[in-house]
Amino acid sequence: MAQSAEVQDLVNHKPAEKPDVQRFLVLDGMRGLAAFAVILDHVSSETLRAWFPGRYLAVDFFFVLSGFVLAHAYGQRLASGALTPLGFLKIRLIRLYPLYLLGLAIGLAFEVLSVLRGWQATALSDVAIIALLGLAFVPTPPVFNLASANLYPLNSPAWSLFFELVVNFVYALVARFLSWRVFAIGLPVAAAAVAFTVMRSSDLGPGWVWGHFDAGLARVIYGFFAGVLIYRLRSVIRIPAVPAWAAVLLLLAIFAVPTASFFWRQALDVFAAIVLMPLLVAFASGAKVNGPLARACGWLGALSYGVYVLHWPLARFVEYGLQFAGVTLPYGFLHVVLVGLVAATIAAITLRFYDEPVRRMLAGRAKKGLLSVTAGEAS
Repeated sequence: MAQSAEVQDLVNHKPAEKPDVQRFLVLDGMRGLAAFAVILDHVSSETLRAWFPGRYLAVDFFFVLSGFVLAHAYGQRLASGALTPLGFLKIRLIRLYPLYLLGLAIGLAFEVLSVLRGWQATALSDVAIIALLGLAFVPTPPVFNLASANLYPLNSPAWSLFFELVVNFVYALVARFLSWRVFAIGLPVAAAAVAFTVMRSSDLGPGWVWGHFDAGLARVIYGFFAGVLIYRLRSVIRIPAVPAWAAVLLLLAIFAVPTASFFWRQALDVFAAIVLMPLLVAFASGAKVNGPLARACGWLGALSYGVYVLHWPLARFVEYGLQFAGVTLPYGFLHVVLVGLVAATIAAITLRFYDEPVRRMLAGRAKKGLLSVTAGEAS
């Protein structure tokens, strides 16, 4: 009996974000650098924030890269119907949920500690409800988090993972209908939504609170499907490739462009999300590296998700540890470096001893379920 595409993927434990190591190693390395850049948005360093005022645009890079890589890994099977939307969503949940759950647990531990020590007035009953919603990957309604209205108060960066799963499922549903005409009409509409929602927001890099939920949704829809389009274009035109060093410098340059006012900062962010990040992914997709640089890119890519999803709750414990020990770091960038080292170390350890084993276990269980369904359909 032939196995379904879902079963084959689960048996092989294919990581959706890295389906072709040799072809997209540079993008892998850039994803790792972008994950570390996000730390600057959550750990205070006036110097580094001044150097990289657009650090939060890393999320737009992630969205475009996700669309590109998932189109490469699963686009053809989704378009043909060989892989069902629910099967695809199951693959994505197996990939994302284990480390998301660990980040939630670390964030919950710190939140409970904060309440018990009187650092904040949140009721433990509300914390319990927030945790239960988090277990289901559901954003927290503002009524339980009046202070910030954060979608994921126990681990703030999880907002982008929620939107990622939403757009993944939408992609699976519409993959077979994505003609060139659909892209020609849909992407400009999505780009207009990005421009409108980002420019009307009072925060930079919007999407993590209910007040600019629409901006987060617009950013992921445009970025993801721009990535899908870039992958499609590679089959019909030859996209020039930039050297690996140039791709990295361009990414850092986008993060580093200064602006004179809040309005021009927002305008630049819109331009980066709509134009610069898709172009960067397109031109960097053909870049090649070898030897030690290839290993470094692979290492950065392997740690990127763990660093991204764990750094925020870990940073809170690092700050508490420094205060408890009576240690004051003389420079903010040392605080960033410390959090980065802690996040990278924990990401490496959990990748080896938690994330990969748990994904194998979940894949094995899902495989049995899918085999049962396949057998029932064949009988």
